[in-house]
This record gives sequence, C-alpha cells and structure tokens, in this order.
Amino acid sequence: MTNTKSEAVNVATVASIIDEYKVVINRGKDHGLNEGDRFLVYELTEEIKDPDTGISLGRLEVTKGTGKVIHLQEKMAIIESNRKIELGSPFSRGFSFKEVHEPFDNPKIGDKAKKIVTITKVGAT
Repeated sequence: MTNTKSEAVNVATVASIIDEYKVVINRGKDHGLNEGDRFLVYELTEEIKDPDTGISLGRLEVTKGTGKVIHLQEKMAIIESNRKIELGSPFSRGFSFKEVHEPFDNPKIGDKAKKIVTITKVGAT
C-alpha cells in the first residue's frame, strides 16, 4: 500500500466548483485544516507508460493553480485562488504595476488538491 494516513489527509478532492476563483474540497477541520492553509490544485492524467518498456510511469499532475483556505467547516473547505500577476509597462506614462487576481485553470470536480507545506530553516546563519 503506497498511501499513508498523512498523504490521505493532505490530498483532497475537489467536490464542488463555486466559480473560477473558488473550489470546495472534501477536507476540513476534522482533517486538521486551518484557515490560511495553502493548496496546489491539480488534475491527474491517465496512466502514462514507457513506450520502450511498457512499464507504468504513473500519472502526470497537471497544475490548475494554487490557493488558500478562506472558509472552513468540519468536513469541507473553500479554497480561493491566490495566484496573482502584475500588469503594467515601464514604457507607459505614469508607469506603475497593477496586481491582478488570477483564476484557477479550468477546475473540475474530481481534481486533486494537496497541501503546500513550507519548511523553515531554524538557526541558519
């Protein structure tokens, strides 16, 4: 068996699409999530096989975007896209960049979402 309990908690499934910026996942407070937790939303392709050997290479993870938990219930949570791009041109008069919120890339029910864990080094000089 390849799935550990930790992996099962940290990998969720998109259960509903609110709009292109927000999705509902099937994990919540009961699974240890907190508001502000960050997730990578992705789609799994069909199994890919090595053309030379025929051995399975696994399934490719196609990224749909990243987001953070903005609403939390016991068994589900809403993730909102937190991707942003800067628009602007240094060649325009009154030059300034404007940050624009980006949607998820065509999210679907059944897509996966895995928790992004940030590791901080302690005592680095």
